Amino acid sequence: MDFALERFKFANWPQHARWLVLSIAVGVVAGIGAVFFDNLLDKTLEIFVKLPICFFEPHLGNPLDVDIEATGFSLWIIPIATLGGLLSGLLVFNIAPETEGHGTDAMIESFHNQGGFTRKRTPFIKIIASALTIGSGGSGGKEGPIAQIGSGFGSLLATWLDLKPKERRILLLAGAAGGIGAIFQAPLGAALFVPGVLYRETEYEYEAILPCIISAIMAHAFFSEIYGRHALFQPGNVAFDLPVELLPYALFGIVCAMVGFVYIKFFYGIRDHFFEKLPIPRMFRPAIGGFMLGCVAFFYPQIIDGGYVWVQLALDGKMLWETMLVLVFVKIAATSFTISSGGSGGVFGPSVFIGAMLGGAFGGIGHMIAPEWVINPNSFVLVGMGGFFAGVAKVPISSIIMACEMSSSYTLLVPLMLVSTISYLILGKTSLYEKQSSSRLNSPAHINEFAQGVLSALFVRDALTNTHVSTLEENLEFGTVVKIVTNSPESYFPIVSADGDMTGILSINDIRELMFEESLSNLLIAKDVATTNVITVTEDATLQSALEKMVALNVNELPVVSRDNPKRLISMLSKQDLITCYYNRED
Repeated sequence: MDFALERFKFANWPQHARWLVLSIAVGVVAGIGAVFFDNLLDKTLEIFVKLPICFFEPHLGNPLDVDIEATGFSLWIIPIATLGGLLSGLLVFNIAPETEGHGTDAMIESFHNQGGFTRKRTPFIKIIASALTIGSGGSGGKEGPIAQIGSGFGSLLATWLDLKPKERRILLLAGAAGGIGAIFQAPLGAALFVPGVLYRETEYEYEAILPCIISAIMAHAFFSEIYGRHALFQPGNVAFDLPVELLPYALFGIVCAMVGFVYIKFFYGIRDHFFEKLPIPRMFRPAIGGFMLGCVAFFYPQIIDGGYVWVQLALDGKMLWETMLVLVFVKIAATSFTISSGGSGGVFGPSVFIGAMLGGAFGGIGHMIAPEWVINPNSFVLVGMGGFFAGVAKVPISSIIMACEMSSSYTLLVPLMLVSTISYLILGKTSLYEKQSSSRLNSPAHINEFAQGVLSALFVRDALTNTHVSTLEENLEFGTVVKIVTNSPESYFPIVSADGDMTGILSINDIRELMFEESLSNLLIAKDVATTNVITVTEDATLQSALEKMVALNVNELPVVSRDNPKRLISMLSKQDLITCYYNRED
């Protein structure tokens, strides 16, 4: 009764006072979680890797170039990494499957599709699973786990206070921002990263920015009280001579986008085409990933953990460009083995490492070929940290700020802006976070906002731009269907009878699991793999109702049929058509 009474009284507080108190509370707990997780990770890494293998990273004071070789490493890293993956997999898939992979995606999924709700066990399982994965040598970052830990507490607090889903979502983001801001010593960058990483376009969950800032401040203050205030990296002697180096930096932005594309495709490709096809229970797949990671780490121990010591050495100019170039692709493989197999860890830390090594290699090669253009090769290391992640994560603004905060230097702000922008634009909608929504309009979290506004006054006929539809005959052989679907730029294919009536619809997702089974090529027909219970809209339906159907079905297109004859197909309405119509009306 007392708790219920207190919650009732709190609901009557002024809105600004409530958000101030809630944001401070979430930030403090996120800071405590960051301290606990950081300590637990250090202890786990020491127990699993440093003491048994007698491996310690090089001292930063070493004036010599650091080659690929690392003395004192042994084959023990292979069974240790395998064991770490096994323990993490058993824990995750038996208790909280949502904690697999990089936790930022789980936070994004919770925001868009679950009303900001997370289970009570999630933060605690994520802490232990991530410590086991990364602490046993896994190539993962801290931001994913701490984002899920902080956001989990924000969600739990909102649930305890009986807050509305919109308020729960904001606290979810505030918790994530607090944890990331603390553990990376970048409060402003984190406060902008979390509201922005939800979308692939340059949109923000603007209602959450101030709560995220307050939470990040409190978490950062608590973390700094324990560890002291210091930047993660010391940039050393870096400089930017305008405008001489703009051209090589622009070229470097293109290189970041190209390598970023390889990173994303390999990361999800090995998951979909290797780990998902292993004929073993999912809980054992992280062990396979750990084994593969261990085999790589035996030859390249730099990829263990976040590798921040090696990034600092690159900033200091103590690594060979040949070494750094090799480590770019080795780290991509190691991170994919660790996380894509179902291991628990983040992708921000590895992305910082990849970007830094890519920048160091580019700067070294550029200085050797054209020293009058690439005057400060070490500067590319710091620029690569922010520029690379800006493209792969679709967060150009926050990446720029985080790179500056993590190094306590704004000297390279201009090249950071240039590289981040180019990398972001070239990669387009290709993203490392697959749960991102393209925009606020496409997010289920905002369906009611748009439905109650402009969309309720617009009709399907207003949005239709193309009456041509690629259809498939229902008796078409499956082998022919696969060829047509895989070679077409379209995603959805209505199935029609000989009379032209629509009898079903299929997408590439409907045939993905069967498309490589050659034995089925002549046994199945299009109608066998199609969805026969087709949800449709008519031309005079509102865009509000069309969007609600898309969100409910989790599809991007709907068939448009005649009002008089529901089997007569007129066109296909896509979310992009709907968005374009919305923005044209707004203009």
